[in-house]
Amino acid sequence: MRGLPDLSSLRSLFGGETPSPEAMPQGALMSEGVTPEGGRQIRIRSAAEARAEAPASTEVRRLLPIRHATREQSAFRAYFDKGRTLARQDRWDLLSRMIRETDRLRETSPAGVRMSDVLAAGARSDMVSAARKAIHRGAQPCDASLADLDDLASGGDWPLAATVARLHMDLAWLYHGDLPPVSRPARPSISFEAHMARAARLLDGYSPIEEDSPMLAEARIGLLAGDVEARARMRDDFEDLIDLDPANPGPLRAFGLYLTPDWYGTDAAAIDTAASATADRLADIWGDGAYAWIWLDALSTDAETAAACDATRLRRGLFDILDRVEKQEVANLLAGFCALAMAPGRAPAGLSEAARSSRTVLYSAADAIIEHHMTEIRPELWLRGARPALALPEQPMSPADLAADAAQIAAIVKARRSGARHH
Repeated sequence: MRGLPDLSSLRSLFGGETPSPEAMPQGALMSEGVTPEGGRQIRIRSAAEARAEAPASTEVRRLLPIRHATREQSAFRAYFDKGRTLARQDRWDLLSRMIRETDRLRETSPAGVRMSDVLAAGARSDMVSAARKAIHRGAQPCDASLADLDDLASGGDWPLAATVARLHMDLAWLYHGDLPPVSRPARPSISFEAHMARAARLLDGYSPIEEDSPMLAEARIGLLAGDVEARARMRDDFEDLIDLDPANPGPLRAFGLYLTPDWYGTDAAAIDTAASATADRLADIWGDGAYAWIWLDALSTDAETAAACDATRLRRGLFDILDRVEKQEVANLLAGFCALAMAPGRAPAGLSEAARSSRTVLYSAADAIIEHHMTEIRPELWLRGARPALALPEQPMSPADLAADAAQIAAIVKARRSGARHH
């Protein structure tokens, strides 16, 4: 994930990678020390030794290893690099087949990122990078190359049409300095509208339902930012996307974000109505988990919306998710949401008492998630859980924000290792 390995302070806050739980003897606990040379030393103790060494009045807490390299990163990088390589080799035919197949199989990363989208992101990454540099210099991206890609994507193949349409959407947002976008533009520039119009022409005539394609449905949602009728069609577009891929949390999270007033929503009560209706519709898959997924990014974006959510149902939904998706990626994402996004210190001044109360309920869930659902700590995923998932992991986050959140994770880890946090 770009932005994370480059943050030098992140790894130093947590130290090196500790042994995985699978590599430890059953019942063993870890302790850390420093070698005479100043290095880091990890000693494996049996549970009996740990009990004997601990003071009688101190609770012996489960210590979690910290892992920096994850399957999430490796899966993302493999598909992203494949898409970029095929585009550089002009193997658009093979890229199209791969996108179609991964989309048909609903392949995702462990944390739910759609792999067809990652392939397409890799394929357009060189053009986006070159365009970003040109726009920052006050120049225009190479329109001849874009025209060639438009011609290529107009040949009746929806995976290529979706890929090039997404390229135009990326370029449109670059003119507003927002990649990923943080809210819909209040006054779109001429260049923004032009690229959105080119993207819409490429996708015109393709039906996500007929093609059975969640990637195509998501691309059409991306067009909302350039559509004056966006508010009228947004809910229907998201219902189509969610019906096509109900087990993927990504569309649910994006739906909640798009329901905020900064996007196409009216008020927080409307978010709760949509979250409740969707959760009822997907109860056989998620329990109350869909209610939690829809609220996740809305809450981390607009703190005051917490006043309208049912915090008890949302908390229950978090554990419904964890009961159904037993992956460390998901556990760490939700821990990051509760421990970081809902932290009292992150609440803005002037927040209503109702919103503050709901956030407190969700913040308190962090301990139970860590204690009962996590076997290792993955700092990068905590950081992702603390902010909206509209961006793919390849897109950078603010180093200052990363550093602040990384320091907070380190404090939580240190407290757990010292036994200072109690339920």
